[in-house]
Amino acid sequence: MPSAVKRPVKRVSKKAAAALPENRTPSEVVADEILTRYSDLAPSVRRIMESGLGETGQLYAITAFQNSLNVPGDPMRSPVNAIAAGREVGDQPE
Repeated sequence: MPSAVKRPVKRVSKKAAAALPENRTPSEVVADEILTRYSDLAPSVRRIMESGLGETGQLYAITAFQNSLNVPGDPMRSPVNAIAAGREVGDQPE
């Protein structure tokens, strides 16, 4: 016969489930900030993050994209333009 005693259900908070690794790159941090605020921009963020840029160019591209979000008509709102700008910066010697 099943026991009438109910065990408490452990609930996992959404914050615990959303914990991110500590070893993220600066560009990954910016990408996560964008997605936290604007989840509908995931395809654009993914396109920038998977564009094959080095970290310097990727950080520039994702930051330019982030900065453009509240500026009507900003050309960096297009991931293609942000990636092109990141390629230019990424080609510069550090």
